[in-house]
Amino acid sequence: MATTDDSGRPRSHDAFPVDNPVKALLRDHDLVRKLAEKYQNTESADVKKQAATQLIQAIHMHSRLEEGVFYPGVRRVDPNLVARYEEDHLAVDDLLATLQGMSMDEARAEPLVRELIDVVLSHIRQEETQLFPELRQAALDLTSIGLEMQAFEANLVHMQAQLSDRGVRR
Repeated sequence: MATTDDSGRPRSHDAFPVDNPVKALLRDHDLVRKLAEKYQNTESADVKKQAATQLIQAIHMHSRLEEGVFYPGVRRVDPNLVARYEEDHLAVDDLLATLQGMSMDEARAEPLVRELIDVVLSHIRQEETQLFPELRQAALDLTSIGLEMQAFEANLVHMQAQLSDRGVRR
């Protein structure tokens, strides 16, 4: 997922690290933590709504990137471990689908966003303490995965921009 500024727009000066795609995932993790903290540490309904919207978008893009490219690319290192992370994504995907279909003003949105944050932060900790160290130890050349992730992310950003443009024109 492209690194974003506080408005959620991609920052072009942060090139995708094709030779180290784990670094790109760690940047995404940092963004998710920042948005989760922003959401959890404000009393402002407007700030909460904005943070939730950005958080849902960031997690959605990150999940697509991991599910579509990263996990299939690193599965050979430890298929069982990768399968566990893919299972975690199913729960996240269900929460995302529910949240994407509702207004952040709805009463049931806040408990769902908090549940999403808890599930995702736990998943992030596990990836960073188990999967990523195992990948470093395996000393794989991840450049081909990084190139594929870069292209996949660019397509996601392009499709998202097209959808946004259509929404503005209506």
